[in-house]
Amino acid sequence: MKKQIILLILLIGVITNAQTHRFIYELQYRPDASDSSYDKEEMVLDINPDEVKFYESEFLVSDSLNVLHGGMTSLHTSLSEQTIIRKKNSNKNKNYFQIRMMPYYYVFETEDNIQWKVESDTKKVNNYNLQKATAVFGGRNWTAWFTPDITIPEGPYKFRGLPGLVLFVEDDKKDFIYSFTRNINLPKTYDTNGFLEKHYSLDPIKIDFKKWVKLNLEFYNDPYARMRTEFQPDWTVKIEGKQIKSKEEFAGLTKQTQINIKKYYNPIELDKAIPYP
Repeated sequence: MKKQIILLILLIGVITNAQTHRFIYELQYRPDASDSSYDKEEMVLDINPDEVKFYESEFLVSDSLNVLHGGMTSLHTSLSEQTIIRKKNSNKNKNYFQIRMMPYYYVFETEDNIQWKVESDTKKVNNYNLQKATAVFGGRNWTAWFTPDITIPEGPYKFRGLPGLVLFVEDDKKDFIYSFTRNINLPKTYDTNGFLEKHYSLDPIKIDFKKWVKLNLEFYNDPYARMRTEFQPDWTVKIEGKQIKSKEEFAGLTKQTQINIKKYYNPIELDKAIPYP
């Protein structure tokens, strides 16, 4: 009987450790720093037994549809460009990215140790006791509110390392605002291998940050190089509202695309900004 009780306790421990603690945030962000309007994304923070993952909830919608229909019928590409995996209790992040219009999926690692200053300010929101913390990270000044009520030293994006879960965080320009909305406990670890560690049919190409900068500058300098090379007359291609019927028509699109790339480029980490000319 004693052995059975011990085994039951161990089993309960395994079940508890195998689950995903899911926290949902609303992200408001400004792709154009000169514009006061925001884009919004619902973001997911999955805290698993060994890893922490952060990504857009639209990935879950696509994943559910694909499971339902038994194939890849729905594909989602990140708009916020905040797709991250890290080991628990680690500041080393795997950053997953794509370059628009390109059929590749990239991953590179960064070490993101945030030096927080815990302030004396406190408040209560929705029955959570919150305490203020500030930091300089990625070339921006950040203010976070964390709750000691949830003793998980994690938070949205790379904002971790405080003595409690970060529920709210924003930069002083209010370009990026994260707000906790709800949480869900899943009975087992949620499998993201089909859309995160691997972007549907695309295996991630491991690069470093220097290579990532180079790839983006190459794309900026000639965004339609690949399309010109591979274009077929029977393709249905529409760019900026214009139907493309020949390779030659791509030439007139480059300048406007370059303008748009720069206009809607407001990276969360300014110190890692691509130096577009």
